Amino acid sequence: MKLSADLTAFSQRIGNGFAAPDLLIRALTHGSIASQTRPDNQRLEFVGDRVLGLVMAEALLASDKAASEG
Repeated sequence: MKLSADLTAFSQRIGNGFAAPDLLIRALTHGSIASQTRPDNQRLEFVGDRVLGLVMAEALLASDKAASEG
């Protein structure tokens, strides 16, 4: 999928040449405007939430070596 002029300008502004532009489009597509040909970001949001939770748990455990996991 090809990026629109706005998304191309955005990628240039942040200095990233997105190798998979379809993932950028999906990440920025809200469920309320998704369609059969344009999937939304709900699956990516779910994965992102899980990754964020994992990173936070690791950071909390690393901040206090004496703390237990429970």
